[in-house]
Amino acid sequence: MVLGKDEVFRIKARSMLEGLRLLWDKGYRQVELECDNAILVKIILVREAFDSHFMELRAIHKLIQRNWRIRIRHIPRAHNAIADFMAKHALQVSQ
Repeated sequence: MVLGKDEVFRIKARSMLEGLRLLWDKGYRQVELECDNAILVKIILVREAFDSHFMELRAIHKLIQRNWRIRIRHIPRAHNAIADFMAKHALQVSQ
């Protein structure tokens, strides 16, 4: 599948948004969120998300304003690949 850069960005933002919603709904109030997209993390951390034309970024901004502790940080893509491998391996072992 071929995706444009803005589509990949939107997909990352959407997955972050859905993850935050799920955590809030499950009652978690202290969260550490890691993302391999440095631009997305920067936009959220410098509070530029609230006036974005991306609905996902505006929704993320509203969510992080709620009464909870969220630490958002960038991790290198290589570190994320290791986590993906470990998750897939654990799933295969459990089946």
